[in-house]
Amino acid sequence: MGFRFQKRIKIAPGVRVNISKSGFSTSIGPRGASVTVGKRGVRANVGIPGTGISYSEQLTSNRSKRPLRSSSQTASSAKPAYSAEAKEVEAYTSYVDMLLSTHLETVQPVNWKAILQEDLEQLAANGPRAEEARRKLKAFQPNWFDRLFRREETRRRELEEELSKAIVQDKIQLSEKQTLADQASKVLAGDESAWQEALQEYPAFAAIEQFGHKVHVKFCNGELTVFVDIGEDEVVPKEVLSLTAKGNLSRKKMGKTNYFALYQDYVCSCILGAARNVFAILPAEHVLIHVYDRSQADEPPVRGCIASVRIRRNELSGMLFELQDPSRTVETFEHHMNHLKTKGFRLVEELK
Repeated sequence: MGFRFQKRIKIAPGVRVNISKSGFSTSIGPRGASVTVGKRGVRANVGIPGTGISYSEQLTSNRSKRPLRSSSQTASSAKPAYSAEAKEVEAYTSYVDMLLSTHLETVQPVNWKAILQEDLEQLAANGPRAEEARRKLKAFQPNWFDRLFRREETRRRELEEELSKAIVQDKIQLSEKQTLADQASKVLAGDESAWQEALQEYPAFAAIEQFGHKVHVKFCNGELTVFVDIGEDEVVPKEVLSLTAKGNLSRKKMGKTNYFALYQDYVCSCILGAARNVFAILPAEHVLIHVYDRSQADEPPVRGCIASVRIRRNELSGMLFELQDPSRTVETFEHHMNHLKTKGFRLVEELK
């Protein structure tokens, strides 16, 4: 019987790191409907909890074809597998990197002007699916097999049915595009309800909410304002994981200065990520972001606003976010943030 090792580490609500002899992977989603991302690719897992019924399918694969080698060649060139300790340290490092790169995970920009300018009358007159189905029906010529088994009429009816389905599909697509065009018109006109609907429809704050934080948006004095409520779960680790010279796992308490610096960078990364996604989805020129959490510098901690930042679209232009420190970047904008190196955040007054 071969030795097996498997360990699951919950790093956030719905996010788990799986460690085994073959490597580590990340599972995202609730029990019964999750996606696992690992070195072998992406796998979807669905099941009915409590029944034992489940289904798993490989969506993508990172394996590549290689020429076969003899057993002697394989044995001589094989690399030793990572130890469980090394995998746990690697998972820890990846998680910390994820905390500091929330602002790098942005949504695809929405071009509302292009959506509004699309020629829907042309689409209504000549639906692409229906046009292709008509072309096939017009070009149909029964072959010898059809004539032999007298399938000419059957094949013609099948093509006519395909045309009918294509017409319905084109109508559905046209209706969806008309709805999107109406939304684009309202968004470009600055309609507040349309802006809020667009932020809900597109995953503007998914990178923040995956850690269990709550985000909601409203207009205050005519300005789009994002409220980020840091949850009660501990997201930022208080320990440092590393390997000793002998390859053993070392687990030490993180120093206060390093912990509070990491926490500030994480909060500021969330602020930058929220602003970048708002500007990608909406034609807003500025956004006000308030972050609420427990004040780390007070005894006992008091819950309230720990950061309030107003960011303008032109201020983000040309920034190299991959090379910039999130905390220092946020401090270049109009902001209220009182962070002490050895005590952490203190409550501040919200920007007006």
